[in-house]
Amino acid sequence: MERFVITANDLRDGLAVYLTAAGDWSCCLDDARVFGPADLADGTALGRQAEEAQCVVGAYEIEVEEGDCGLRPLRLRERIRAFGPSTHADFARADVPGHLTHADGVEPVRFSER
Repeated sequence: MERFVITANDLRDGLAVYLTAAGDWSCCLDDARVFGPADLADGTALGRQAEEAQCVVGAYEIEVEEGDCGLRPLRLRERIRAFGPSTHADFARADVPGHLTHADGVEPVRFSER
């Protein structure tokens, strides 16, 4: 079954955010409300309302799957938005374990707290 979440960028800091079941926005993909094809129009409408309220910009749906570590976007572009650059584990988001693992066990660098 196809599963979708609504994503956008936060107007305060530009980070990728995801619409939650409570109707707010989280930078953690696993907090996102998952929509099926039948209720996806409701999700996109909520995204548009948040844009009109100037909470987020560029709201749209992305397809996800349930993985061993939680939700995972199907498209590479969305995985990079959710988890960080794919070039080296040191640049991956430290709050998303298992996205990229460093060959020698080095922990990813934390650039900022949110």
